[in-house]
Amino acid sequence: MLEFALILLIITSISAIQTRYMRHAVIYLGLFSLAISFVYLMFNAPDVAIAEAIIGSTISTILFIVVLQKHKIFTIYYKMNEDDTIDDNLLLSHKQLLIKSFEKFCSKQELEAQIIYSTEDVLDIAKNHQYAIILEESPYEVIVHLHPDNYKVNALRTFLEQDQHLKNKYKMIFIEDDEI
Repeated sequence: MLEFALILLIITSISAIQTRYMRHAVIYLGLFSLAISFVYLMFNAPDVAIAEAIIGSTISTILFIVVLQKHKIFTIYYKMNEDDTIDDNLLLSHKQLLIKSFEKFCSKQELEAQIIYSTEDVLDIAKNHQYAIILEESPYEVIVHLHPDNYKVNALRTFLEQDQHLKNKYKMIFIEDDEI
């Protein structure tokens, strides 16, 4: 029985590290904590087993889920030109396609896209608002301004390289604190 519990520890720890989704990692970490408390119980340490079961399996799992809920919203600012704001109800089809692509990215990453259209300058948005990315279109490319603490950069880069619907070139730029 001890061997089974130790093998379960190895499997759940590797699964927590290798999973693509954070929610699955929380589940695996909860299982890991439950298995380690079972191992403590087998080594005649019931007080440690109870503490691990209470703290590791329940409290830390709840804290992980709360943190995941806070990071679930992905704020995208779309910098519009002054002439784009003439008709608020109608966006050009390529702009709609661009926004749909970023919504698709958020959906794949289990995030909720919060898209905000603004005519403010990019540096003003960066200084005055909370954001994950700021989209700015030029005639030849789409510039994706990234927050320095954005943890989805690699996933976004991979998504943009693989998305067949987008015809524009992308340029990803980090907005550093000294620029603001």
